[in-house]
Amino acid sequence: MSHSENINEIAKALALCQGEMSFASKDSLNPHFKSRYADLSAVWDAIREPLSKHGLSVTQIVDIADGKPILISMLMHASGQWIKSTIPVINANNTSQGQGSGLTYARRYALAALVGCVQDDDDGQESMPKNNVNKTKAVETPKEPVTHQATCISPDQVRTISDLINKCDDGYVSKLSKHLLDLGYPTYAQIPVDMYSQILTGINKNIELVEKRRKENV
Repeated sequence: MSHSENINEIAKALALCQGEMSFASKDSLNPHFKSRYADLSAVWDAIREPLSKHGLSVTQIVDIADGKPILISMLMHASGQWIKSTIPVINANNTSQGQGSGLTYARRYALAALVGCVQDDDDGQESMPKNNVNKTKAVETPKEPVTHQATCISPDQVRTISDLINKCDDGYVSKLSKHLLDLGYPTYAQIPVDMYSQILTGINKNIELVEKRRKENV
């Protein structure tokens, strides 16, 4: 994960975007698990409008590193600020179909993680070795895949942070965003539940400081 020198503008825009973002709907069928999942187009449907509304865009390109394909995803803001992530593209079957499935799988998960869109597992089984797929099919009642939704703050808590962060000064927003990035939480939707109170306390303290300064300058 890397980002532009300043991220205060993109952090504010992403906060507003997350407050309006919906969950990616499970509109595709996984033939291996016989369950529904949210595919790449469903993720885009959930995020396209709020991203565009707040001056955000995403580009995803494939490159080669150490002889292996990687996916580079970049979230960009109209201000010129950006956040970038890089992940490997896995093709366990070593086939063209497996390569395509691995790339789609990587694009969807990288995109959802970059903007904080909650979604479920998919048909990425094409990028798994066939013997693993067969073992999975033999399980009569497969375990539901783990998602961030269970351990991260709720959409209402994301909206609370998004609303309050607009009252903070730019320096604090940039500092908080960099701190979360360093911890591995590029979006508010990925903040763990046990960090919520601490972050909310810090935000409210900065709001009080901003209000105090405003009154002193009146």
